Amino acid sequence: MEDEVDNNMQCFMFIWHMTGLDNLAMARHTQLNNLAITIASLLRRPHVPRITCYAETVIPTFAPVDFQSHFRISAETFEQVVDVVKNDLVPDIERGKMPIAPDKKLLIFLCYLANMESHREIGHYFGVCKASVFNVIKTVVNAILNNLCNLIKWPNLQEQDSISREFQLKSGMMGIIGAMDDSHIRLASCPKGDSDYINRKGFPSMQLQAVVDHNLMFRDVYAGCPGCTHDARVFRNSSLSDRAENGRIFGCNKFLIADSAYPVKPYLIPPFKDNGHLSNLQKKFNKVISSARQVVERAFGLLKGRFRRLREITSHEPSAIVGIIVCGCILHNLTIINHEDIEQFMDDNQDGHPNGFQNIFRNDNAGVKGKSYENTGISFL
Repeated sequence: MEDEVDNNMQCFMFIWHMTGLDNLAMARHTQLNNLAITIASLLRRPHVPRITCYAETVIPTFAPVDFQSHFRISAETFEQVVDVVKNDLVPDIERGKMPIAPDKKLLIFLCYLANMESHREIGHYFGVCKASVFNVIKTVVNAILNNLCNLIKWPNLQEQDSISREFQLKSGMMGIIGAMDDSHIRLASCPKGDSDYINRKGFPSMQLQAVVDHNLMFRDVYAGCPGCTHDARVFRNSSLSDRAENGRIFGCNKFLIADSAYPVKPYLIPPFKDNGHLSNLQKKFNKVISSARQVVERAFGLLKGRFRRLREITSHEPSAIVGIIVCGCILHNLTIINHEDIEQFMDDNQDGHPNGFQNIFRNDNAGVKGKSYENTGISFL
């Protein structure tokens, strides 16, 4: 009823501005008043049937395995997230409409992140319009970034020692505290038509750089660079590079490992480039690096397998794309912390490295010396 009155009033005001009549004359002009009501009735959108109470009555009856299959996180993790972000999701009452509850907003976002359906289809499930789905996604992304960003944190010196021991047990190499790599997040189209997002495989993407520890936890993420950007340039533009160069984040003899697209630094060790003349010891070194680096590839596979939206994002706004990617990484870490099963969501069928870059930046002399030290001083368990 309120919407009907609003539509009539809007048409009434439109005719008033078009005719230039004052309020009194307009009120007395029965024909114009009837015209406003007629126009409003023609413009009024007919009732759209919707699914009702899916989030309120159906989802609560899901078995735990079904809930996790649909929304990619456990019901316990869902409740944990709701408790943290609900204050940022409490809606304002607008024009007398029934607001969307915080837990329903989070369910809508998780459904979006877990699947490849359009906003219209998701809205159909939850009984809301596609515009509401768009607004809910934006609201939940901001809430998660504001309240749960601390789940992606760089390890302190004590944690670095612990991570290093775990890597050493698995690879035999001392000093590793993480594996770094980039993954291409496929986009449905180039944001704002910018062709820089087209990578060498010919599809639009955005780069996600991540450092992963032995538990598949993201310890640092950086997203936003267009798909054509070289991996090493992505690293140079990230805050991780600045902090590493200033020497504030690595413990003594601690470093990251990466692929050959990255330059050699005191804190960053890639494999030797295979020019056909590698010694047996260098080949052995490369094999160890390759084996230890599998954690970052598995983390990307798990991220895209769990949150299938990251296989292709349809948003056209770069900042929104970055927010969705980082939210996926945050929720990924939360599932690891809560010891949720990972094998059922592992996706090994990724796009790989569309750019396949060679290193274009100069190696650091101190890093080369450190790499030679690691090469000669490596001990295998």
